[in-house]
Amino acid sequence: MVMITETLQKLSPRSAYSYFDQRLKYEIGPMELKQRMDGKQSDFQLIDVRSRDSYKEGHIPGAKSVPYEEFNTLTWEFSEERENIVYCYSLTCQLAISAAKWLAERGYPVKMLVGGYDEWKKCGNPVDK
Repeated sequence: MVMITETLQKLSPRSAYSYFDQRLKYEIGPMELKQRMDGKQSDFQLIDVRSRDSYKEGHIPGAKSVPYEEFNTLTWEFSEERENIVYCYSLTCQLAISAAKWLAERGYPVKMLVGGYDEWKKCGNPVDK
């Protein structure tokens, strides 16, 4: 019990605020993305970083297939003027985080879809094949 209390005392509300503020800036949920798509906003592009086979089996409408392992050879696919919204398989998939970091490191505006393709489908959103 002492360890839990000590850990809680070390947590800073200011640090927590900063952490969650950053998440809101660089992540987007499935419903927010759907609203932006329904509003015909053109200030972003979707990038599916999963394998090409997974993309062919189903993807978010309008998404480009740019597998993460091909990023170095497909840099023309990314936009410097619009948000590059990346997604992978699921909440536990690290590909989108790696892709977002890669893009940010090179100066591209980027957000990550929370929960990836799986959460998109769970919300009842459309998919293309």
